[in-house]
Amino acid sequence: MRRIFTIFIFIPLFLFSATGGEPLAPVYKQKKIALTFDACMTGGMLKRVEAGIDHPLYNAPLIDFLHSEKIAATFFITGLWAEKYPEIVKELASVPLFEIGNHSYSHRGYVENCYSLPNLPEKEKEADLRKSQEILLRLTGKSPTLFRFPGGCYAKTDQKLAESHGLTVVGWSFASGDAFNGNTEAIVQNVLARAKPGDIIVFHLSGGRYAPKTAEVVKIIVPELRKRGFEFVTVSELSKERSLPVATKF
Repeated sequence: MRRIFTIFIFIPLFLFSATGGEPLAPVYKQKKIALTFDACMTGGMLKRVEAGIDHPLYNAPLIDFLHSEKIAATFFITGLWAEKYPEIVKELASVPLFEIGNHSYSHRGYVENCYSLPNLPEKEKEADLRKSQEILLRLTGKSPTLFRFPGGCYAKTDQKLAESHGLTVVGWSFASGDAFNGNTEAIVQNVLARAKPGDIIVFHLSGGRYAPKTAEVVKIIVPELRKRGFEFVTVSELSKERSLPVATKF
């Protein structure tokens, strides 16, 4: 099976036609940028939290900052994370500037050798995606319309599966570099050096040892990007400016 990776590193973010044709040239009327935060949780991560080995896997200072500064953001949440922190999910869903997307149920790789993620068997993919969708609908009152594959790894059949549930697959322009990274300055420099209009940047919501400096980084880059004239929007808002068809993938 041919694999597709949605991580676009060192190249501009393009739009692709719904039929899989040539990339379309991006057109941006304003300097808009989307900050996205993945709420990842595997079965192993959940066990570590419940055993007291890891702290709760949500970054409260980050959420508070985004809320207080009125920063639009998109959160891609796994079903396991939502089950563990249902009140946080409800809180996020109550903020008009925030939107929530589906990030699978158990954060297992939809293809083999997707970083170090455990593999999700083919026969379990439908249930994995649907279960997360149902959990998020129950907690937020709204069915997610965006989907981000764990690790950004997927095959064409996986994309079709997501689309069959009315989901648009979302990748990112570049990774912030916050995962397992304790070097605040390095992450900040990576983001500020690469950020450009129309970008979708991926961060992580877990905090702790998984993303220890995310809140610090965001508190630094937000005012700097604002000085440069950037406006923070959700992925859905960014897609409106692009006039994306439903089946488009980033």
